[in-house]
Order: sequence, then structure tokens, then C-alpha cells
Amino acid sequence: MYLSEYNFSQFYKISVRKLLVGLSECAAAEIAKSVWEQLPNPNIRNCVQIGYLLKNESNIDMAIADEIQNFNDYGSSVE
Repeated sequence: MYLSEYNFSQFYKISVRKLLVGLSECAAAEIAKSVWEQLPNPNIRNCVQIGYLLKNESNIDMAIADEIQNFNDYGSSVE
């Protein structure tokens, strides 16, 4: 079975919907956009992982940047 890759619009809608459980819409949107733009192989699981880590962060922009950097430096546990 072959599935085509997500385009940004599809990726964004699905990611934000998944992230709205526990995060604000603004934070969910920023995570989805950052993952899409900054990771070499973005996937929705990356968004969910970052969202889980950021639920209680006060400075969401800095926390997203830190987590994106961690994914770039160390890779994702999701393949």
C-alpha cells in the first residue's frame, strides 16, 4: 500500500487537532509550524512528543526551539 506524503495544510490540521488536548491553539500551531519548517523529516509524532514535553512550559517559543534543537542534534526516537 502506498500513501502519499502530507502537504503542509494536511500536516498542520492533523497536528493541531492532536495537540489541542492539553495545549492552547496558539502553542499547537507554533509546534506544528516549527516541526514542519525545522525538522528534516517532520512527522505528526514529533509534534505530539514536543507537545507532551511542553505542557507546563511558560515560555513556549523558547521551549519549542530547545526541543527542535534536541531533535536535530539527537534525532527522534520515532522512525
